Formats: sequence, structure tokens, C-alpha cells
Amino acid sequence: MEFLTRNYDRILAIVMGFVFIGLGIIVVKKSLGLSEQFLLSEVSGTADYGLNGEEDIKSATEHLGKEVLWTTPTMPGIPQKPLPLTRSVPVWIKQGGVEIDLLDPASPKIRPPLDNDWAFKHKLDVGRTDLLSLDQDGDGFTTQQEFESGKTDPNDPESHPDLSNKLRLIEVKEDSYALIYRTGDSPEGEFGIREESTRYEANPPRVAPRRKSHFLKLNTKFGTHPGHQDRYMISGFEKRTVPGSTAGLEKPAHKLTIADAVTGEPFVLEYRNPRIIKSYFAVFYYDLAGNEAKIGPLKVGGTFTLPNDPTTTYELIELKGDVATGAKIRKKSPAGTTPKDITILPGASPEASPEASPEASPEASPEASPEASP
Repeated sequence: MEFLTRNYDRILAIVMGFVFIGLGIIVVKKSLGLSEQFLLSEVSGTADYGLNGEEDIKSATEHLGKEVLWTTPTMPGIPQKPLPLTRSVPVWIKQGGVEIDLLDPASPKIRPPLDNDWAFKHKLDVGRTDLLSLDQDGDGFTTQQEFESGKTDPNDPESHPDLSNKLRLIEVKEDSYALIYRTGDSPEGEFGIREESTRYEANPPRVAPRRKSHFLKLNTKFGTHPGHQDRYMISGFEKRTVPGSTAGLEKPAHKLTIADAVTGEPFVLEYRNPRIIKSYFAVFYYDLAGNEAKIGPLKVGGTFTLPNDPTTTYELIELKGDVATGAKIRKKSPAGTTPKDITILPGASPEASPEASPEASPEASPEASPEASP
């Protein structure tokens, strides 16, 4: 007994060793018999999966690619709507706890007129009250201008609206040219016709207004002012009178028919009733930070470039006699691009407008041809 007491731990270890060896032998025998319980069979690569196997696979693939939506539970103050199960939904929480789904077009706009999804796409902080007036990329256009003029990227200085968006019509100047039938009442004699012109004030002063009287027979060309040289000819005469201001007295109301070599359309010049042709000149202001400039005056047909874009040419194609109606220009270049007509809106003249730089001046000065054709 004394031996067993002293060597108890050794005897126990030997016994446990024999037990584990026995269990190991049993496990090995069972594993060797698995091949009898699980028979393997090879499947041919041409095995038939059924008549509609290809269609079933296609249908399953399409099903897995579909966005699965679930309808939100009914909650106080929040309308139910379908939401995707496989992706998160960006939500902006207004004061008061109202949740706005930024990707839902039916949601109220957080910063009108910006679309919520456009603001989210460009990572804009819709919580900023000054977001619309920010110019985050420093290209001279605010967030609102980038959105309203083409939805360009407000974070990329190379992505911005057309530079013509910075043009405003601030002034319309006016010149006038007049023909006045003053004397003559016989087709066999001469007719007195006077040319007169007025010009808008400029600094330095422009050429003084001109007056020229002509005494002409029928079928004689005339016209001496720039743009009107030998343009007109008396082609017909009608002698007539109308009641005067004094009872029983008649006053002359003769008519001359004038051929116009420029338009090809004759017109009637009435006795003592001036025919006035007005020419209008536009003055634009280019309001891009760092490139501010006055552009003009220039008349219809005149061209110009912008200070920071000398490769693009614009042509003035439409101008009325007042600022309120605006003007229309045509973007003509770069070469190979389609011309684009752009309406320039009226704007207030800056208190201290810099004088037009050479880059912003018209390519063809209106001084060279101050009189315009009708």
C-alpha cells in the first residue's frame, strides 16, 4: 500500500495513456469505413440540368440584381415610403427632428433652388445658410450660379458656367441719321434734301455731327455720311397738298420715292417730315472677379473677346433702343464649335467701373463706321 500511495500519480498517468490509445484506435477504424457509407459519383460536363436551365439561371441573376425595397412602418408625422434594403439612405434632420431623404425628389428642398440630390452628390453642407452665395472652388461663380447655369461642379474651378454669364448690359448709346425733304415741287427741277446726324457723347469727343444739303434731280444718287455714301436715289415724285391750319389754305405734302441701294427696298420721304435712322451701341460690363471690365460701345455686327478668354469670339447680333430689353450675342469660336446665341440681361452699372482693357475692347471699333444701316 505504501508503494501505491507514493506512486499514485504515475500509475494514474499510465492508465489514462492506455485509455486515450484505445479511443484513438476506435476513431481510426471508424474513419476508414466512411468510404463505404458515402459513395462518390462523377457527373459529366454535359449533364442535363433541365430544358429551361439557361432561362432559370438568367432569371435568378436578374432577380439578384434587382433593388429590393421595403416600406417603412407607420410612424407619427412621417409618411410611409419604399426604401432599399441593400444600401443606406442619406437623411438630413431639420430643426425639430424632421427627417429629409436627400435622394427623394418629393422631399422639400433644404436650400432652394438647389436639388437635394445635387447638393449631396457634390458633398455640399446644406446646413450653411450662406451656401447659395459661396464660391468654394474660386472660379468666380457662386453655388447657386453653378446650379442654375448648367449644374456644373461647385468644387472644381475648371467646371463652371459659360463665361458670358458674367456679362450684363449696362448702357445703350444712340446715334441718329436723318433725311429731310426741304424744297422742290416739280419733277423737272431740283429737290433739296438734307442729311443730318447726331452722335452720343464720348470721352474723348467723337467727330462732330455732320450736316449736308443736296440739290438733286430725279435719278441722281446721293449720300455722303459714312455708311450712306451714294446709297440713295430719287426715283419718283408725287405732288400733293393737304388742308392747312388756316381754313381755305392748302399746304404742301409732296412725296419723294427714294431707292435704297443697301436694303433694295424703296421708301417714301414726305415733305418736311424727317426719316430718322437710329443706330444703337451696347456697353457691357464683365463682372468676373479679377477680370472686371467695360466692353464697348459696339453696334450690331461688332465682335469682342473677354479679358480672360481671348480665344473665344462673341458677336453682337441683336440690340434694341433700351437697356431693359437686353441684348443678344453669338458665341462664334473656338473654331469647329457650333455657334450659340446667348441673351445678355440688363444690369446696374458699377459705381466705379474700370475702363475697358485692350483685351475687352471690340475687335472692330464703332468709331470707324458710326452710322448703321437700317
